[in-house]
Amino acid sequence: MNKIAVIGSLNIDLVAVTDISPKMGETVMGKEFNIFPGGKGSNQATAAARLGGSVNLFGTVGDDQHGNFLLDRLSINDVGISNIQKQSEASTGCAMIEICDAQNRIIVVPGANSKTDEGYLQGKINNLLEAEVILISMEIPMDAIEYIVKELAKYGKKIILNPAPAVPLSEEVITHCTYLLPNEHEAEIIFNGKYEEAEALKKHANKLLITKGEQGITYFTGQEIETVPAIKVNPVDSTGAGDTFAGAFSFAISQRKPLKECIQFAAIAAGLSVEKRGAQSGMPTAAEVQEYCSRVSSDD
Repeated sequence: MNKIAVIGSLNIDLVAVTDISPKMGETVMGKEFNIFPGGKGSNQATAAARLGGSVNLFGTVGDDQHGNFLLDRLSINDVGISNIQKQSEASTGCAMIEICDAQNRIIVVPGANSKTDEGYLQGKINNLLEAEVILISMEIPMDAIEYIVKELAKYGKKIILNPAPAVPLSEEVITHCTYLLPNEHEAEIIFNGKYEEAEALKKHANKLLITKGEQGITYFTGQEIETVPAIKVNPVDSTGAGDTFAGAFSFAISQRKPLKECIQFAAIAAGLSVEKRGAQSGMPTAAEVQEYCSRVSSDD
């Protein structure tokens, strides 16, 4: 089985559900509160592993109760945790999430994720090179991302960058990445304001995949701009949809499927993920994706 390495954040998610999103200075009553494992790295690794991928996560937690909770949850989902470092100097990262009408607003406190730095990645380079596909997100220091993308490109690795939270990217980073997975808002930011969708897609054929929620995923095949549709679902919580897409796409790429099939597979997984509460709770297994595909085929 082709291995997947995920480099990214690990957070504890504190989730409040409300019918009314508070205005500045306003207090409202919530309906529900939950604590979930989260962080883009943790979410994406879990998504790929639940689909059957051989996944190792690279990142940092605090030497605290939340960190231990996250490591336990990753192990339950068969994510390799031997490369995750514990830091006593910082607490485990935390995300405070408000959910209203199945939409979310998020504040992230990085905490120990700031220790997933260039020095840490330099020490893990041999372990990273064991993977064929490397998925990276951006809740860790930018200089570490720039270093590892450049380093891994020397070895011809398939590098998938989910540029969230988005910052402007250098041309070098964009060139070295095999695939970029921004949403519409992130796409505008990573190109530093010099962005027109059709032009960017054509410049980065079969590399730039723009996720658009219910409107699907748009990319340029080299011949035409194509949109792979999202599946129709009844959303409960969209928090982990983007991370599920990234993890599922990485898994499909590791299986060496054609690009369009990888996008279609990831779109199905992402759609199924929003039907349950919690970023990781709704992430589907391979059997659940197959069940959906069989159900759709029988309905046609």
